[in-house]
Amino acid sequence: MNMKESRNLGPIELDGGSGGGAMEGMASFQGRALPVRVEIDFPERLSDAIVDDVDMVLDNLAFVDGLARNTIETGMRWDASAPAKLFEAWEQKRSGREGAHADFLDQLRPTRILILPDGGLASRERVAMTYGVADGTVSGTVTVRFMEPTGPELAPAPRAGFA
Repeated sequence: MNMKESRNLGPIELDGGSGGGAMEGMASFQGRALPVRVEIDFPERLSDAIVDDVDMVLDNLAFVDGLARNTIETGMRWDASAPAKLFEAWEQKRSGREGAHADFLDQLRPTRILILPDGGLASRERVAMTYGVADGTVSGTVTVRFMEPTGPELAPAPRAGFA
């Protein structure tokens, strides 16, 4: 197979074969290194077009982040959502001090991005951006999944909540 190269990640070296492959890398975003994982369902079909799709996501992280943050902010309206539960845990860890939603949203930082460019109809998820609280008061994350063709949605909150 011809070696493919990403503008952002360098050579695409998948760790699997038939049945799927993946690679880890790093991207720069907001002045920090952001871990990236690319998963390819059909490594034998890896093409320049798929690599271009990966690069398009990484070239436009600010746009992806904006959509994800809007999804998180909207999700905070529902008590059972992951962002609402993480916000509640964040408030409790801050000695019960009430915090504004805006303060909490400012504390969220991307911790990982997963790119799934070739899933087809079986897997509609194309990108997943995961966020954690930067001040370290709460462990746990909120993930926004970008689904084809419907767009961003929140991953469910863990049943046990956040600590």
